[in-house]
Amino acid sequence: MEENRILCVDDDISMLSTIEDILINAGYTVSLAKSGKQALDLINRGIEYSLVLLDVDMPIMDGYETFKEIRKTENAKNTPIIFLTGMDGPDFEIKGWEYGAADYITKPFIKSVFLARIKNRIVTPQNTPKYNKAALAEFEKTLSETELAVAKHIADGLSNPEIADVTHYSYGYVKQVVSTILEKANMDKRSDIRKFLKEGL
Repeated sequence: MEENRILCVDDDISMLSTIEDILINAGYTVSLAKSGKQALDLINRGIEYSLVLLDVDMPIMDGYETFKEIRKTENAKNTPIIFLTGMDGPDFEIKGWEYGAADYITKPFIKSVFLARIKNRIVTPQNTPKYNKAALAEFEKTLSETELAVAKHIADGLSNPEIADVTHYSYGYVKQVVSTILEKANMDKRSDIRKFLKEGL
């Protein structure tokens, strides 16, 4: 269905074909782009995606630059973006999180784990929780994509260990993100985040 459409961006045609087969067999609708420019062309045509899988190491426009350009578009400014790359050093992964990636998956990957992480990140009307729109808009102005995702998990009642499990972040990283959210929002405790996002519903 349209709400389950995923955009895959990779300059490796063989990898694109492999990912396409896996996702189609799992029931997703898939669009393919061989470059960052091609991905932006698709997005700017008005096609809305539930998720973007983005390679990092691409010529002309790499994954990081493509990420920034996607975030400038109206259609995909809030679409979850997962870096899918063979660059598996910790520095690359940290950079991905700093950009606000929804996840960071390294190649080669295990098919079942890959699909589980995709399912965890896919955004559809059926599984998008409801939050106070004004509060959410306020958080969107001040928080990074990663911080916003963690804030939503807190609002949904998840503990830090549960958030770490769901997001595949380390427990220590989740604690750090929660502290940053509280500082940016001028709040004292996690329950303040939940109350803020859920109040009035």
